[in-house]
Amino acid sequence: MTATAPPALPLGKSDRRVIGARGTAVRPSTRVEQRALGFTIGAASKLIGVSPSTVRAWEREGLVQSTRSASGYRYFGEEQIARLRRISYLRNVENLNASAIKRLLPRPKAGVAAPSRNGQVALGAHLRRLRKGRSLTLEQASSGSGLSASFLSALERDRTGVTPATLKRLVQFYGATMNSMLREAAPPIAQLKRRGHRRAIRNEGYVLEQLVDGKTLMDATLVSVKPGGGSGGAYSHEGEEFLYVLEGFLEVVLDGREQYELRQGDTLYYPSTMKHGWRNLAPSTTRVLWVATPPTF
Repeated sequence: MTATAPPALPLGKSDRRVIGARGTAVRPSTRVEQRALGFTIGAASKLIGVSPSTVRAWEREGLVQSTRSASGYRYFGEEQIARLRRISYLRNVENLNASAIKRLLPRPKAGVAAPSRNGQVALGAHLRRLRKGRSLTLEQASSGSGLSASFLSALERDRTGVTPATLKRLVQFYGATMNSMLREAAPPIAQLKRRGHRRAIRNEGYVLEQLVDGKTLMDATLVSVKPGGGSGGAYSHEGEEFLYVLEGFLEVVLDGREQYELRQGDTLYYPSTMKHGWRNLAPSTTRVLWVATPPTF
């Protein structure tokens, strides 16, 4: 059977009709409001003319993928709404099953970690997506990473903090990098990052602000560490690192034996393969320009 497109429907300013579960034009019974991150699952289901449980089922079957907010709620953008309409038509009018629909439609685009208004990355939603991308349960992720399932669950719901060392360990287990959570597509030539408009991870006494995007040979990050804050342990990865202390007092320990105390204006270079841990020794926030190459952190 050849799938045909649903008949076009005229759309007026006050008459927004959509394709319902049986391919007929329906009018939402209540006003549907689109929020900053898209439509909620309830709003999306009303637009499509199906139940929220049906939309969840389609997502479980891999037909569509929502964007998750920092608190874990599903949101659907305009492109995802259009995809849901097509799925509804193919399922309810053409009577195609999930496998057949997958063959007809392109793979669903993964939702991105939704940043807050100040550019903060929704850490929990991103970690949940990394875990599910590997088809791991919380228990399996716990066994592989050495972190408790309850901690991972709280982390994915943004109910607990995490140190850089622990976060690096978890992200590395998922086969990703911290860098991948912060980077966006870059312009073809030069990049300009205005203050206050950079993507950032803010957690457990530190802030990591991404200074470059796209596929580059180096990773530049502005690290702000609150008094007493630090890496929470040592970690290592491929590459080389260079630090320049903009303000404050930072202690860096390499391989558990080389200790360096860096003040404003001091710099430090070392191979990233050496286990490195760090902490703020100043009574105020320490800020460091941190450059790594290649971007494997």
